[in-house]
Amino acid sequence: MAGHIAITKLSSRGQIVIPKEIRELLAWEAGDHVAVEVHGDKVVLRRLVLDSFLGEGLGEKERIGKGKVEGRNLS
Repeated sequence: MAGHIAITKLSSRGQIVIPKEIRELLAWEAGDHVAVEVHGDKVVLRRLVLDSFLGEGLGEKERIGKGKVEGRNLS
């Protein structure tokens, strides 16, 4: 997916808009859940597909709810 770049702006409330062309490319829709991960100075957003899996490798404070992100389970 490298090579697709769009510029957006952080609002005073800490919100960002994921540009339409990126949402369409990823087939993300309103109401989709998104996991937010920090990797050094980068923030990675991944669509969260809710299901009944339990979390793996996440501490109690990092668990978000039941779900799965690209092969990693969350709960």
